[in-house]
Amino acid sequence: MERKLRLKKLLQPEQIATLLRDFTLLLGPEVALAVSDGPGRLLGDHRSFPPGAAHALWEAAPEAAEVVITSQGAATPICVEAQQVGLILAAGSLLPPAQTRVALTALKHTLESLAVVALERRAIAREALDRYREINELYNMGEILATCLDVDELLQRILTEASQIIQARQGAILLYDETGEMVSAASTGPTEELEMAIVEGHTLADEVARTGKPQIVNDFTNGEQQIPLLAVPLFTSERRLGAILLAGKAKGTIFTASDEKLLSALAWQAAIALENALLFENVRRQRDEIATMKYYMDNIFASIASGVITTDIHDVITTFNRAAETILRIPSQQAVNRLYYQVLGFLRSTPFPALVEDVRQHHKTYVNQEIYPRLPQGEQLYLNLSLSALQGGGGETLGVAIVMDDVTEKRRYERERALLCRYLPAGLVDRLPHDLAELGLRGERRVITVLFADIRGFTGFSESNPSERVVDVLNDYLTMAGAAVRFNRGIVDKYMGDAVMALFNTPLLEEEEHAWQAVRMAWTLKEAVETYHHHIAPEERLFLGTGICTGVAVVGNVGTEDRMEYTAIGDTVNLAKRLQENAQPGQILISHETWEIVRDRVRVNPLPPIRVRGRQAFTRIYELAGLIADR
Repeated sequence: MERKLRLKKLLQPEQIATLLRDFTLLLGPEVALAVSDGPGRLLGDHRSFPPGAAHALWEAAPEAAEVVITSQGAATPICVEAQQVGLILAAGSLLPPAQTRVALTALKHTLESLAVVALERRAIAREALDRYREINELYNMGEILATCLDVDELLQRILTEASQIIQARQGAILLYDETGEMVSAASTGPTEELEMAIVEGHTLADEVARTGKPQIVNDFTNGEQQIPLLAVPLFTSERRLGAILLAGKAKGTIFTASDEKLLSALAWQAAIALENALLFENVRRQRDEIATMKYYMDNIFASIASGVITTDIHDVITTFNRAAETILRIPSQQAVNRLYYQVLGFLRSTPFPALVEDVRQHHKTYVNQEIYPRLPQGEQLYLNLSLSALQGGGGETLGVAIVMDDVTEKRRYERERALLCRYLPAGLVDRLPHDLAELGLRGERRVITVLFADIRGFTGFSESNPSERVVDVLNDYLTMAGAAVRFNRGIVDKYMGDAVMALFNTPLLEEEEHAWQAVRMAWTLKEAVETYHHHIAPEERLFLGTGICTGVAVVGNVGTEDRMEYTAIGDTVNLAKRLQENAQPGQILISHETWEIVRDRVRVNPLPPIRVRGRQAFTRIYELAGLIADR
């Protein structure tokens, strides 16, 4: 006749209470858990569990084989030795069905494992009652061990009880670690004797654990001292755990076969309790890992700089991270669990709804899609979107994932930079900080070469021609001048009417051979203008007068916080300007300082020293007649 198993006989209230409390943390604070062994009967104190829900769940899952979820809650059977001995009941605000099934199945397996462990423990206890007078002590110890779910505390309890029952002076529990090596996990007794006992008995314990057969060595001798050893294996039907090693019998006696049988029975109970504790520790670790992972993922989504939005297959928003709140100016509590097209209605006039529908229906993926919505508050945004389908393990579509970046500031900066490039030298614009407020006003003192070139005869030309033609002709000559400057690694400092000022070897564009680059630029421009004259009307054939000077100047931003320009200041600049004023049409004048640097690479005509405006002393100057080498 098959015996009827009673769940309340198999599980301790403390075990049930501890497990329910731990798993409630996984399911949420608004979920009530209970264990029942019959309709309307709850094990332990479960006054918080709705009585009506307990009856309804028993009626909905009388012979269930897995988790059943109804409007009243969820239930899953507890089976031991092919018998259904009860149900796990859950009511309240449950997690999504998949997560609820995983959590309740884990709790079911834990309770069933504990029940099986209890059955095995009871079987051992019944067998021991028939054979040994010490069975009461073993059973009591088993009850004590069964209530201990902390592995370290349990090991110490096992060893303490074993030493007291067998009356051993010292002992140790040796367990296999992850590498398969046997190490000491708990010990008791005088330190020096204990260390010697572990060292001497390690080989014996390893053999006992490996073979599964207990051994007594009463004649083991260490020098002049004889130490009796008793080792029994710790194992379950599933695996080998290690061994219990006792050394030295009280009152100088030896270990007997009765001690061996008694310790073996104790070790079997200890192994079951240890396996139970390890199982519980593993479940708790998994619970902590799941909780940690959830917390970690929540933090990741919260800290991602990009906005992250996910929807389910019904277009309901399930994730709306902190960056999405900031970008779209919508609190997450107003977005989550609502239809995305209601929350993001202001995106209806953009391609966004079509993109979401295409991803959901056809599993397409979109990357770097830009849309330009206007927020309900009136603010214009530029958003970069990436969309892809959320898929389950079986490839089924679970929803849509949307990642968005606010590129409004980037687009604004690009527009501002493009605008600046129309008025400032490109070399200067490329080196401007992203925040123009970071530009300082202080300059840098350094050796540079300054070039001034002025279009001769332009005033007369402008007086006799329409303004539109004047501007076109001026732009043609200045375009050639600007191109020649940039080609020879200089920067155009400014255009002054029909003149251009260029700087070589500035902090913005350093150039070691700045004097040579300036001279070559002037000669290149002179040749370009002469070639250009072959293709234009005679009245448009204008010439440049150029002055070049090398020396020390202060280069930097000049002006105020409201308006500034990048330029050079100093006598070198003034002299270059005066040389340009004294140059004839098509003539290039260079200072003595410039000539000293490039003398081996140019042909010049020395000119009589002149006294330029603003200087008392005469200035030595040279007319550039050609280039000797272009290197």
